[in-house]
Parts: sequence; structure tokens; C-alpha cells
Amino acid sequence: MKRVPLLLALAVLTSPWLAHASDDGGFREAVQAIEQGAYGDAIDRLELMADRGVVHPDVSFNRAVAYLGRARSTQKKAGDLGRAAAGFAETLELRSNDAEAERALEAVRSELSRAQARKGGAPLFARPRLARALVGLAPESVWGGLAVVGSFVLSLGLVLRLLVRRAGAVVPGSLAIGIGSLLLLVGGALTAGARSFRKTSTPAVVVASEARLLDEAGRPLPVTRSGEGSVAPEGAELHVLEHQGGLARIEWGGTIAWVVRGQLRELARP
Repeated sequence: MKRVPLLLALAVLTSPWLAHASDDGGFREAVQAIEQGAYGDAIDRLELMADRGVVHPDVSFNRAVAYLGRARSTQKKAGDLGRAAAGFAETLELRSNDAEAERALEAVRSELSRAQARKGGAPLFARPRLARALVGLAPESVWGGLAVVGSFVLSLGLVLRLLVRRAGAVVPGSLAIGIGSLLLLVGGALTAGARSFRKTSTPAVVVASEARLLDEAGRPLPVTRSGEGSVAPEGAELHVLEHQGGLARIEWGGTIAWVVRGQLRELARP
């Protein structure tokens, strides 16, 4: 994979898997446009690929780099940093171990947070509900693995208690049953929770200057003293629960509200 240094120690990414895209969606041309500073052209090509259903972490990463480049240029448009944050966040959805995307996302979020603090706006991050916070501590596969380990330990404990006739097997068997039951219960519950959240909600990022939160009738929520609960700032990550016309029902921290769909970018997932 070729890496060309760019913006904030980032790199343009190319991969053999996407070599054919230059004939279809213009991936190679987009990479060249970024290297030449033609960020608008690169964005057009990469957005076209997204519209055609091309899902790949390199596409998401380069789209984020293009938006970040434009945000640093004289052609800057409102929402560019939010769209850059969305691109890096989508990269991590598709390739969770991408350290470069993680560092870039942290840098963009820090910049957005500082901008919000300077103008006294709503904070970028909202405290999630307890259930989502617990489930989000590890990937769904980790919770599933924990349940599998619990099942194995529980089975071992039952074997020691029921089939092994030696007195010395009673205590280890009982201990294994207790530990295995706990691991199976916790792992199973968190796996079910993670699967439910994955099936019923989609991560998204605010790509407008701010997303006004609305009630079911489409009226703006009351403005609080701190601004929380009334708007979600650019770059804020939230979860889309459903769509209804031009609106999306979202969960942002502990707030359930509606926002205009055009103010969000939903993230592609594997």
C-alpha cells in the first residue's frame, strides 16, 4: 500500500483492491487530486463512489483527508471538519485497528471541541445511556467470546461436581460453576445488548454547523442555559434510530430527538 505524507502527518491511502475503481468511481484520480491540492475534485469523486455503494476504509479515510484539506484551504465550506470527522469515524467502523485514522479523528475532534468552547456552544460529547456505555466498552465479538468462555468453565464445573467422585473435586467444581455462570450471564447479556444496538441504530456524525434537536411535532426543543439538549454541534457522534421523511430520530447521550437528515452523515459498517 502506498502512503504519501499529507496534512497533519496524515497519508493518502491506496490499495490493490481499489485499483479497478479508477475506471468506475475514480479512486486513483481522487488520490492524485488530493496530492495536488484539488480537494473539491477529490471530494466529488469519492462521494460519487459512496453514492454507488463502494464501502472500503481507504475510501472513507481519503474522503476525510480531502474534507480536512479543504477545511484548511481558502475554499473551506461549513461542515468540512464535521465531514472529516465522519470519514475518520467511518474508517474505524470498517477497520477498527487503524491507528492513523484514530489519531486523525482525535485531532479533528479536539479542534471542534476548542471551537465550541470558544463560542460557548454545546459540548461535542454527550454522556451516553448506561446500557450503551457498558456495551461500548468492548466489541460485540469480545462479549460473545466472554460468553463462550463462561459456558466452557460452567461445563467444566458441572463435570467436576457430577462426574468426578473424588472429594477434592467438589470445591473446584463449585467455584468453576459460579465463575462460569457469572461469565456466561454477563457475556450473554452484553452480547445481546450489542447485537440489539447494532440492529436498531446506526452511528452518525453531525456534518452541519449544528443540528437543531426537534420534538415529535418538528418543533425545536427548549434551549437550556448550557445549550445542551437543544443542539448537537458539528462533529458530534450520535445514533440514528429511524427515519421519517426528511427527519431522523436520533439518540445523543440520554436525549432522544429528531433532526433534519441532511445535517447528519450515517456511517457505513461492515
